[in-house]
Amino acid sequence: MNKNQMDRMKKYPAYVGLFMVSIFTILSLLSGCAKDGSLISTKLDRTPFQSVSIKNAMLFQSGKEKSACAMCGMHLPTFYKTNHVADTKETTKQYCSLHCLVNDKELHHAELKNIRVVDTQSLNMIDVNRVYYVVGSSKSGTMSPVSKYAFAKADDARDFVKAFGGKVMRFDAAYDVAKRDFSSKK
Repeated sequence: MNKNQMDRMKKYPAYVGLFMVSIFTILSLLSGCAKDGSLISTKLDRTPFQSVSIKNAMLFQSGKEKSACAMCGMHLPTFYKTNHVADTKETTKQYCSLHCLVNDKELHHAELKNIRVVDTQSLNMIDVNRVYYVVGSSKSGTMSPVSKYAFAKADDARDFVKAFGGKVMRFDAAYDVAKRDFSSKK
């Protein structure tokens, strides 16, 4: 063995050690380990609460952009549990959130009628005047830090509040909360 080979052999344990520390750090972050090495969670589920598979999402728009929010372009199935649908004179628009619907109506002066929202429980579209919104739960909001989830049944909304917090309100009140996102932008 020549001198170069012997020098590389001496460095080998240091390289292996550095490699192992790097791998352990990456695996710890991915597995949810705390800094002390204790396991926080064994399940890696980064799927947002709002998400459903594309086969479970009702999409009302047509064309190649049918699965994109009419305002912001976000993927509708990814944020399906906060989707809203409304008709205009020309077409049907689908939004990822109440925030985007309010944006279109208030800032772009869209004339929207027949507004529907996804029932968080059944995943069906329901007239917004027949649902109970839970506003401000611990579940992530869509396009807003304040979450807004709709339920066809008042009992479902109350159960959601017990589990995740928030306040039950009707559409007009939830709409007013969403309007606040734009109060400083006018």
